Amino acid sequence: MVDPGKGLRFEATVHPGDGDVPLESVADLDLDRVPDPQRGVRLLVTADDIVALLERGYEVRPQRVVRIEPLSPELRVDNDEAIAWLEERVQGIPREEGEP
Repeated sequence: MVDPGKGLRFEATVHPGDGDVPLESVADLDLDRVPDPQRGVRLLVTADDIVALLERGYEVRPQRVVRIEPLSPELRVDNDEAIAWLEERVQGIPREEGEP
């Protein structure tokens, strides 16, 4: 059972709804989004975000619950590791004068 007090988000798809609301306007809510294969927009949203989308006339289809939890320690890196990783990937790309 899901405990709503523990912080939840939902993976959901958003569609134009009955009013044919343009999907481009989802950007007005400043939510991270990607295209959905079924011609909608896929989002990671809170319950409040879902309410805001519904109030604007969108159809929202929750797909699954996403629990908010700390990042796994195996996925964490310190600044030096992150810089080394990035430097390895941009090696050989010309840089503007004055940059290391």
